[in-house]
Amino acid sequence: MGETDLAEESLRGPGRILSAVLILCIIIGLLGTSLAVFSMRAGDPAAAGEPIPTLKPTRIAGPTVTPGPPTASFTPSPRPTMPPTDTLTPSPCLRKVAAGDSLIGIITRCGHQNLDILPTVMKLNAIADEALIQIGQEIIVPLPSPTLDPAATAAPAGAEIGSASANSLSEGLALQAFDPLSPTETPTLLPGLMWHIVQPAENMILIAVKYETTAKALSDLNPEIDFSLCDFSAAYGGPECTVQLRQDQRIRVPAPTPTVTPIPTASGSETPTPLPTATFNAPIAQSPPSEAFFAPTEQVTLRWVATGRLSPADVYQITLTDTDTGASYTAETRELFFIVPDVLQPRDAVSHHYSWRVSVLDTSNGRVSHSSSERSFVWQGAGQSS
Repeated sequence: MGETDLAEESLRGPGRILSAVLILCIIIGLLGTSLAVFSMRAGDPAAAGEPIPTLKPTRIAGPTVTPGPPTASFTPSPRPTMPPTDTLTPSPCLRKVAAGDSLIGIITRCGHQNLDILPTVMKLNAIADEALIQIGQEIIVPLPSPTLDPAATAAPAGAEIGSASANSLSEGLALQAFDPLSPTETPTLLPGLMWHIVQPAENMILIAVKYETTAKALSDLNPEIDFSLCDFSAAYGGPECTVQLRQDQRIRVPAPTPTVTPIPTASGSETPTPLPTATFNAPIAQSPPSEAFFAPTEQVTLRWVATGRLSPADVYQITLTDTDTGASYTAETRELFFIVPDVLQPRDAVSHHYSWRVSVLDTSNGRVSHSSSERSFVWQGAGQSS
């Protein structure tokens, strides 16, 4: 009994307080554990019996189509077929013969540089001799065929050229083919032509006389040479015609046509045929021009050109007449000019009119032929104040 009382006595006081604290700590620990377990069970959906949410895939939005009117699509249409056009045939070149014209010059002006067409033109116009064409006669010359330039570039495939452009192209190619100033030099001359080398003191008139041609023909054959102030209605360009030539210059001239005479076989009954006599054309008065005026101190020089050669017995005869007094004067020379002597100048105080012409005189028989046209000039008298 005494031990029990001692034990109970020991539980009193501080012992009781410590025991109460221990029991309280145990209770608090149990409560905390219970709360923790309850919290875990409350946060677990499976424990609570709720379904577990699943993630849905995100849909990517596609392009949106806005309704509107339909767009027209391109449909190629066939090209219209052009109606065929008539091909125009070029008409021949028509030229009327003017004073000083030659058949070669007319053919050249129609675009030909090849004189092979000459027999065709003579046959087409019924011309027996090319030198016997008449002033005012109409000459028909076929147009040359256009020659394409081998250096020209061909048009690309599918390119369309209008009728006007095509005509311009063909004309341009034709002009290029016949252009005598083309930079491509022709190694040989065209048929019917030859080169002439200008000699010292030789002028255009002497060359024209030598080859029996005209200033117009030489101008047509040599377009790079300037025939300044030339009147092509005159055979040698008129008194104002100026052509600058230099020594050793090459110019184109008509080549003489070689004549082949077959040797006939003698049969014993041949009739002798007289040989043709060479013709001599009349000299052409060149200067001074008609009605030219000369002062008393000026010298009068008469000039002319010849279209043939003088024979050893021939000379030029100049006939000069003072039409106011009727006095006449003649002189002879083999030159192509004549200086009027001062003794023929009027000595009074008025101006006198003179007429003159030049002819060919055969000194063997005194026959005068081949006279030029008459020219005139006015010479002021020495007694007239100038």
